[in-house]
Amino acid sequence: MPPTMKDFQAFQRKSSQEDRTINLELLKVAAVKATDLTGHPGWDRLLEQLQAMLNDAEREVGHWTDVCVTTYRDEDSRQAQCQVAAAKAQVALLRRIMGLPHDIMREWEDTAIRASARGIRLPQVPAATTP
Repeated sequence: MPPTMKDFQAFQRKSSQEDRTINLELLKVAAVKATDLTGHPGWDRLLEQLQAMLNDAEREVGHWTDVCVTTYRDEDSRQAQCQVAAAKAQVALLRRIMGLPHDIMREWEDTAIRASARGIRLPQVPAATTP
């Protein structure tokens, strides 16, 4: 038996709601310094996403630092200090991750140069497709 109009409309509403459940964190992008961009669309998109996360983490450091200064209770101060340490670690990690695309591309170029000196031809880095 084919679905009724009511069943079809219920299905349509359900699928349109599922389509909207997008990871908003991946849509957040921020401007990246021109020196940090690679010229590769896939890497540059990743760097923009990471820059947005880095900006959020740096705001968290500032927020929890303010809490450390303004709090009166010892317990709250210790909690805030732990949060500052965690946010600083996240900032350091994100900065290191943002350096990886350049490191990977540089290593690939060095490997290609060494391989070509030995007569080995490596394939070109494939162009990325942006989402």
